[in-house]
Amino acid sequence: MLSNICSTISRLKWLFVIITVLYLLSITAGLITRFAGDGVFVSFVEKMDEGSNEQVEKIFGRFRQSVRDGDLKSIVLCSLIVFGVNTLGNITSGTLPSIFILPIGVTLLFGGWVQGISLGSIQASSFSSLFLFLLMGCLEWSTYVISSVVGVNIGLSVLIPKRQGVVSRWKAVKLAWRDAGRLYVVIVFILAFQAVFEVLYVRKVLLMGGSAIPLMPY
Repeated sequence: MLSNICSTISRLKWLFVIITVLYLLSITAGLITRFAGDGVFVSFVEKMDEGSNEQVEKIFGRFRQSVRDGDLKSIVLCSLIVFGVNTLGNITSGTLPSIFILPIGVTLLFGGWVQGISLGSIQASSFSSLFLFLLMGCLEWSTYVISSVVGVNIGLSVLIPKRQGVVSRWKAVKLAWRDAGRLYVVIVFILAFQAVFEVLYVRKVLLMGGSAIPLMPY
């Protein structure tokens, strides 16, 4: 299994490089937007964040005290919820739109721009807090790239079956779905680790006096 995954990643390396570069550029554009002080765009993103935070509060607010107290059942349950939400997000916002290739500009790249604006406002009480926050984020964000590669690979296999080494579009798509299965093993592994990491980080934020919604460095 590991050798097959490595082989797939190696074969799709240019897709990984291109999509990663575009994603990083979109995050950079978001940071520039924040630091340039463009009030219209920043206010737009802040309103989006407010709506997202309300949804997060509805799901996780009731676990705030039990997670702060270190209740193992609550930590495990929250980790499973985070894992489920992030996995579903990768499928619906990463892979499925990217099959049509062009929507990736609205999902991954727009999402990166929004992330950049949000990142421009973070403040941390220590370097270790900021490092752990960014590490936690990078684990999740890396799966956005992988899930987008999965979708684009399927879309390109329909358009250009020869890139899969076959003439038939049907066979090319079957091979692309095989690639998707392998890459989603990586996504699931990363998100499982990231979910536990995030909930433990949230507990640290709560212990340091933060509310954890929105999640920011302590």
